[in-house]
Amino acid sequence: MKSPLACLALALLALGQVKQTQTTQDRNLIVGAWTLCSYELRLKPSGTITTPFGPHPVGRILYEANGQMSAQLMRPEMTAFASDDPLRATDEEAALAWRNYIGYWGTYTINAGAGIITHHIEGAWLTNWVGQNQTRAFQLSGDSLSLDSDSAAWHAHLTWKRIR
Repeated sequence: MKSPLACLALALLALGQVKQTQTTQDRNLIVGAWTLCSYELRLKPSGTITTPFGPHPVGRILYEANGQMSAQLMRPEMTAFASDDPLRATDEEAALAWRNYIGYWGTYTINAGAGIITHHIEGAWLTNWVGQNQTRAFQLSGDSLSLDSDSAAWHAHLTWKRIR
């Protein structure tokens, strides 16, 4: 006969395994590389829709099975800097490049039942994001992934296509 303590330990271990299995199953839904199809901002309170990186933005978001992630987005067809040395970029070149790029990395957690992905940001082009947890509502349909997020000033809607 097992002791009550042993039964409790087994039950807790089993609960941890169920949680781990659920996390793994949820992650498997989105693991892989995705290419950016669209990026729209709906400005608040006007409702005006803008496309910050134009009608055909480029980007990748990577979700790894181990919980790591990285996102890179930019306006296509940017003008090259006058010098190949980034330390010699003019202030104007650097400002234009910075305003037409978004990049960050870290880890992620996913709650598929709630339709939520949280990016736990460890490094970013916008240093204010470092250490933040940014929540994205998501919808997955075949090889299409939609991510939505909100701020006080805008609602962002991004659509990604799985890279096979």
